Amino acid sequence: MKRILFLATGGTIACGQTPEGLTPKISSEELVSFLPQINELCEVTAEQPFSLDSTNMSPREWCALAATIRRRYDEFDGFVIAHGTDTMAYAAAALSCLIQNSAKPVVITGSQKPMTAPESDAPRNLRDAFLCAADGSLSGVLVVFGGRIIDGRCAAKVHTREHDAFRSINRADVGSVSEDGKVSAHCEKPVGNAVFYDKMDARIAVAKLTPGVPLNVCEKGLRAVIVEGFGTGGLPDYGGAETEREVSRLAAGGIYVIMTTQVMCGGTDLSIYKVGSGAKQGHILEAGLMTREMCAMKAMWALAYSDSREEFEELFGRQI
Repeated sequence: MKRILFLATGGTIACGQTPEGLTPKISSEELVSFLPQINELCEVTAEQPFSLDSTNMSPREWCALAATIRRRYDEFDGFVIAHGTDTMAYAAAALSCLIQNSAKPVVITGSQKPMTAPESDAPRNLRDAFLCAADGSLSGVLVVFGGRIIDGRCAAKVHTREHDAFRSINRADVGSVSEDGKVSAHCEKPVGNAVFYDKMDARIAVAKLTPGVPLNVCEKGLRAVIVEGFGTGGLPDYGGAETEREVSRLAAGGIYVIMTTQVMCGGTDLSIYKVGSGAKQGHILEAGLMTREMCAMKAMWALAYSDSREEFEELFGRQI
């Protein structure tokens, strides 16, 4: 029987009602108790590292989760993390950077409604997560939600209320879990040992371009700025080259500038339009097919392990 470590972190799945609104209240052991059939599938060890609304989750907590999995990696066949949905895509991206080349599945799930709510999606999502964690064909960081199995590097939340709330961006789903619990997935097992990292550098900012509004970044304490541009990317010029000058000012101060896009699918390609080719010549890095969440988390990881622009560019551009 497979051994699974279950780490509950709070989120809607564990919420109960209070006078101020929903807040995490249900423990890891209580969550597992709602699924007695899991005991026939795997041996579960339940732990509660913290109990937070996912709005309050940060790289500090994700580094702590990665450290726990690293410490217990040899004891278990797979891992399940219950996490709030609002920052779940960021968590999946962060853990994809912190836990690389894992032959064991690290499955993140949650729900749009609390476990105890009528017609909650929590029981199925949690069941599906354990099914995937105990499935010997799966590996790496995965989001399992609404019957979908999504690569953690590609996940994005696309709906605030519907049960089918996540999509895989610029890549097909890894697979699916049917209503009757059948796992169907295509996952290439990595070669070699898992590689763990233990830190991220959150000194980044995300600047969203708005038509007609010049880019203006307060760079105090920053090491990288991610610019959410239009379409395939590029810097607008409203007649005074303000945006270009701002980017040059940031770069002159040793701040890395990364171009991503406000469009969910398709990614960036600065070589297509004149507005993009000029940006590329200005030593702007681009996110390519990375999600906005992955771009931000990968930048934090690359910052934490680089001491020069060359090192940062190598890490940010590395396939993980």
